[in-house]
Amino acid sequence: MEHPKTLVEFMEMYGTEEACQQALFDHRWPDGYACPRCGETRCYEVRTRHLLECTACGYQVSLTSGTILHKTRTGLRKWFLAIYLMSTTKKALSAAELGRQIGVASQTAWTIRRKIVHSMARRGGELLLAGTVEMDETYVGGGGPDARGRRAGDKAVVAVMAQITAGGGLALAHMRIIPDASTDSLRDAARATVAPKAVLKTDGWAAYQKVASGLDLGHDATVQGDPGNAANVLPNVHLVISNFKRWVDGIFHGVSNKHLQSYLDEFCYRLNRRYQRTDLFRRLLNRCCLYCGPVTYAALTAAS
Repeated sequence: MEHPKTLVEFMEMYGTEEACQQALFDHRWPDGYACPRCGETRCYEVRTRHLLECTACGYQVSLTSGTILHKTRTGLRKWFLAIYLMSTTKKALSAAELGRQIGVASQTAWTIRRKIVHSMARRGGELLLAGTVEMDETYVGGGGPDARGRRAGDKAVVAVMAQITAGGGLALAHMRIIPDASTDSLRDAARATVAPKAVLKTDGWAAYQKVASGLDLGHDATVQGDPGNAANVLPNVHLVISNFKRWVDGIFHGVSNKHLQSYLDEFCYRLNRRYQRTDLFRRLLNRCCLYCGPVTYAALTAAS
């Protein structure tokens, strides 16, 4: 699938509903139609209902069934434009700005945006961090005098893992909400994101030694002493944390704990693919249509 390099190219390629329908068909069935039920390769279009019907078993399927776009009432042209804008804008669009750009109501824009972001969520085993991995936890949201050190108060506790390049820079990062900074919680976060035999680089918090030994990981701990030294001990983790907080404050002006994980997923998806921007529209459309099933508005708004 050709990636449009500019908005003008995008409008030339996907400026009509018919062009988007053909692109979606080609994307879902690159080797030609195959019936989801019986595998038959021949079908005909039920034009009055915009369905494809298998000539062998009669099974009917729409272009959007089984995808993030399942049962959408918004045209494909607006969906494609939303995916393009979400994949090519460097700092992302808020739901309000997305609604203005594609011409839909605020709730529709919020739903479209959240569904696209839902497809950005990391799948199990995807992009495991290897080599040397900095790990720390941070606290997002809430506030108050008790939100200090490892006492979260009403803040959300977020585990942050950052893979380091050979030159000491940032390669990849993952961020996950965890219940607390205990050994069990940190171990679950590391197990889900760090590859076997990696080396965890952490501060002197005793729980990290147990995390490393429990997962057969190497461990390089540095006691930071003064809390002001944290960024010097784990520079890449703290770069991720500070960039995330600036990103949230600058675009969304803060987020609730209820939806925080989706913002963490979006931030990390963008960060980890920052060098693949010219192909990100195709990649994101791929996730929306091939690797992420339908999700309802109720599920998106449910408490985490």
